[in-house]
Amino acid sequence: MHLRRLFEERERVLLKSISTVGAAVVLLPATAFGSAFAINELGARAQGMGGAFASIADDASAIFFNPAGLAFLKGTHFEMHNLVVAGQFRFVPSVTPPGQQVPGKGYSGSIRQPFIPVANLYVSHRLNDKWAIGFGAYAPFGLAANWTNFNDGDPANTKYVGRFAGTRAKLLDFWLQPTAAYRINDSSAISVGVAYVHTYLLLEQSIGNPYDAPTDFSRDLAKDLFPGVDADLAARSFNRLQPEGRFRAAATSNKPAFSAGYLYKHRASGWQFGASWRSPLVRHLKGKGSFAFLDNSPLTPFLPKDRNLDVLFQNQEIAGTFTTPATYVLGVSRPLAGGRIAFDFRIQDFQRFKDLPLNFSITKDSQGRDLATSPESRLTFDFSNSYLLQAGYEKPLAPGTGPKMMQGMLANTTFRAGYVYDKSPVVDKSVGPLFPDANRHSFTAGMSKLVGNIELTLFYQFMQMRNRAVDVPANAHLFTNGSYNNLAHLAGASLRLHFGGGDRLD
Repeated sequence: MHLRRLFEERERVLLKSISTVGAAVVLLPATAFGSAFAINELGARAQGMGGAFASIADDASAIFFNPAGLAFLKGTHFEMHNLVVAGQFRFVPSVTPPGQQVPGKGYSGSIRQPFIPVANLYVSHRLNDKWAIGFGAYAPFGLAANWTNFNDGDPANTKYVGRFAGTRAKLLDFWLQPTAAYRINDSSAISVGVAYVHTYLLLEQSIGNPYDAPTDFSRDLAKDLFPGVDADLAARSFNRLQPEGRFRAAATSNKPAFSAGYLYKHRASGWQFGASWRSPLVRHLKGKGSFAFLDNSPLTPFLPKDRNLDVLFQNQEIAGTFTTPATYVLGVSRPLAGGRIAFDFRIQDFQRFKDLPLNFSITKDSQGRDLATSPESRLTFDFSNSYLLQAGYEKPLAPGTGPKMMQGMLANTTFRAGYVYDKSPVVDKSVGPLFPDANRHSFTAGMSKLVGNIELTLFYQFMQMRNRAVDVPANAHLFTNGSYNNLAHLAGASLRLHFGGGDRLD
């Protein structure tokens, strides 16, 4: 009876940690992309300019950056883009359990996934002088994080110290978006898109943290097991006997979302203004949750057969709810020195994500007794809003530019450069293995080569996150306090085909 009540009480604490992982997966610090879990690098040409593309939007990737730009395109455009990320994510804990062995350079968050690919596709077609349509398949949110550095048989003091706050997570968020754009006059256009959004979520976390704070019930139980010993000391000692396990969840969701855009071109001066919006989205995930435990706990042999770990922690259907932010973008551009300079200001209202509920479907056994999985566990995150400042410049080479022997090679070539400042929405208490996020500076470069109606574009981005040190007393038992030092290299390519004479309606 005491053991049953102990595991019920302990698991209520453990499920709070599990909820943390669930929310982290939602918010995913795309460990290598934009704020928290946003992916903003979804067009090779645009990203060569630091993503400052809302006021330009003159290829089919306008579906992501500002769909109103489709109204100014001629003919039919087809584009395929691919982005590859190679990141270095290091964590050095400020405090560790006694005897813990920390790698010389700290723990790595990219042990088993040195490269993270992200692909997208865009198509546009002009119907008549006023209307254009398009379709995009892209992923504006995502995460790939893996801090797992151990096998079950490895010594406990070599395992990743923050594993009770999360070890592995993956979020795949696919937007399939048909879009219509309407050209109001020669200078302005509007657009609207409706997306079908498919979300896949995977998360893993260790459970059974021996350093969780004692509960009232564990103090009472410890008095019986360790008479005469200080209640807190006895309870902490007893906590260290519980078995370590692992929780794994996989779930999916399908929901609609919306986007809109506006683009204005001042013909006389060459100035252009753009605005775009992507809706927030509340996802209702459904999937499977499973538990597994090591068999080396001294408590395991004393559990009754009808209340053993397989009974208390049953594999089952789970559900969760989380909200992704809305995105608002304003952009401006103008001609400069034979090219075009552009600036975007992007806001993502991550404050919509305040907490995450995680629901379990099996909470009682066949005799009506409570199991370790409670009906709902909820954790608060209190993210702040994020913003990006993006600036870029592109310039086509004039005919005959460069050495004679290279003039043919450089013909119809455009070069680009850009800069991005990205303010993270992740507050200190939410920084951890699945949110090693910080404010970041990015520098980009790119080029395009046009041959007939085929254009090949390449870009490179260096992303440096500011070193971040966190010290949150409430997270001390999770051992996520310490220093986070992250950077990433992003490279992308696109192949664009356009048919129908020319490229844009000027």
